Amino acid sequence: MVESLPSKQVVAGSSPVSRSTLQAQNSCEQFTKKFTKELLDSFLNSRATGTSPKTIAVYHLALDRFIGYPLTPEGINSYLNSLTCGNAKHNYFRCIRTLCRWLYQNDYIASNPIEKVSPPRRQKKLLPAISKEQLGILVSHCISERDKVTLNLLWYSGMRLSEAAGVKAADFNWNEGTVILLAKGEIKGVKLARDWVVLELNYRRKRKPKGDKK
Repeated sequence: MVESLPSKQVVAGSSPVSRSTLQAQNSCEQFTKKFTKELLDSFLNSRATGTSPKTIAVYHLALDRFIGYPLTPEGINSYLNSLTCGNAKHNYFRCIRTLCRWLYQNDYIASNPIEKVSPPRRQKKLLPAISKEQLGILVSHCISERDKVTLNLLWYSGMRLSEAAGVKAADFNWNEGTVILLAKGEIKGVKLARDWVVLELNYRRKRKPKGDKK
């Protein structure tokens, strides 16, 4: 007597596999489809006829190297993590987001993987500082002591221009070598500032008209 297999099982190799398991595997395979050149070409061809060549070039720059990666959150993150372009990585993310939305809306993928991918964090751009040797060159070309003091104060303290412009003599503690802005910190250029302030005050006293008590 031959026994029949249960209705909810089919034979796969030598082990029985439920139909629900096969369906889940098929769905998983569809979702983990890799990005191909054919998909890229279809995506680019779908763009509006008014799309500029520059925009198309940006898509190529961001998506050509994405070919071969799985269309999954893990695949997208793996690609983004492989990039070494700093804050420009966010532009790659935006292109992939547009691509994934199009793939999902046109039934190329079962779900939109970009929804589970966080945008790359943008790092604050630090402007390069001049070296001490370059500071010396700038100072040597100054035409007044005030300019020399201002350059030294900016370089040694890291003040913003607006902060340096608002500094008054009363803000300096000459003994401690500090100047008060929002917080207190040691400024190596304070001695130069002190010397200039003293010279400036003496100069103003000499120029003050006789009888002027102000």
